Amino acid sequence: MKASSREWPKAIKVRNVTVKVYRNAHASNASGWSYVLAWRTEEGRKREKFADEATALAEARTKATLLTLGKVEGADMSSSDRDELKAARRIAKTNETPLLAAIHEWARARQLSDGSIIAACEAWAARKGTPHKRLEVSDVVARFLKAKTGAGIQVVKNHNHIFEEIKAAFGESYLDAITAPQLGVWLAKREHPSTRNTFRKHVVALWRWAQKQGYLSREIKTEAEQTDRATEAPQDIGIISARTFRDVLQHIRAKHREYIAPLVLAGFCGLRRSEVHRQKWSDIELGRKFLRVTKGKRGTPSRRLVPLCDAAVSWLMLVGDRTDDVCSNLAMDRIRDIGRVAKFVLPENCFRHSFISARVAQTGNVAETSLEAGNSPTIIFKHYRELMTKGEGEAWFESAPGATGEIIQLGKAVV
Repeated sequence: MKASSREWPKAIKVRNVTVKVYRNAHASNASGWSYVLAWRTEEGRKREKFADEATALAEARTKATLLTLGKVEGADMSSSDRDELKAARRIAKTNETPLLAAIHEWARARQLSDGSIIAACEAWAARKGTPHKRLEVSDVVARFLKAKTGAGIQVVKNHNHIFEEIKAAFGESYLDAITAPQLGVWLAKREHPSTRNTFRKHVVALWRWAQKQGYLSREIKTEAEQTDRATEAPQDIGIISARTFRDVLQHIRAKHREYIAPLVLAGFCGLRRSEVHRQKWSDIELGRKFLRVTKGKRGTPSRRLVPLCDAAVSWLMLVGDRTDDVCSNLAMDRIRDIGRVAKFVLPENCFRHSFISARVAQTGNVAETSLEAGNSPTIIFKHYRELMTKGEGEAWFESAPGATGEIIQLGKAVV
């Protein structure tokens, strides 16, 4: 490597490559000179300007060397460009990431965050919170159901289909990777608002439980809690007449005797679906004419005594096996299905609604009815008063079974 002459322009040669350095008068520079590098490539003649002679000559040697090695793009880079490249490589090496991979990752992150990479990362860090154990949704569901069953909560018995659908939709995904929009799309597949809200309630319960176990960050609300509840239409209290109730009882006795007890508990005692399914014969005192509800709806006066009218006792005496559980956990659903097939018009939850309406009409005592039904007096006043007359209410509780299957009238005529 040598300079061909001490005169200007100077030629810096490396093998067959020459980079020339020109000196031009430049009054604004301290030395009064400026220096221009010039070299040729397949794309044409290239130039680069410098204020200092030593720097210009050093850069000429670097470019000549790069061109000799065939690194044309490297030769086209300025010294400041190469300094930035070196610094970028140092930063990438610190994170043990190849520079090219780091650039690709940055470009993808910028695209996904619409240019707001830092803000997106800060939001992610806030969401991630404290370190937690990452589990797939299917694993979390299994642990949740096992824990609830061990605590005596019949989640599997009553709501397993919901958790099966959760696993089908998200089972192989990590729980902390599921977002509120994803859950919202899944919930929206339930067209009926009350069904959607029921599914949402169990999803929120699962996510909250997971958060308590350390499977999600505890610093922020869970993604499940950030989904929207569906707006439900005002509750329509659907009731049936005493005559319809009598006909359903007679039909069940004639063709489906195994469902006599759950129908009696729903219609003559006003138990909720879940309460009927959990009721045990050991908590029913036929001789003393009352039953004890020990496992009711959460958040309500679940532990309560409910009187048994004479007709209810008579119907229950027809049941041969009065040990263990009163019925299976789908008994009320089967009764509704049987009723529809038999062409009875049975509104949703009509047996409980009719009991409450009949009882408050019969007694005129809202407080007493609320205790028996496990509802607040406010709910009784709001939804159940003035749905039946006193005579209709009395008739509801006065139909007992006869020996041959007919209904025996205990008091006033059944309406």
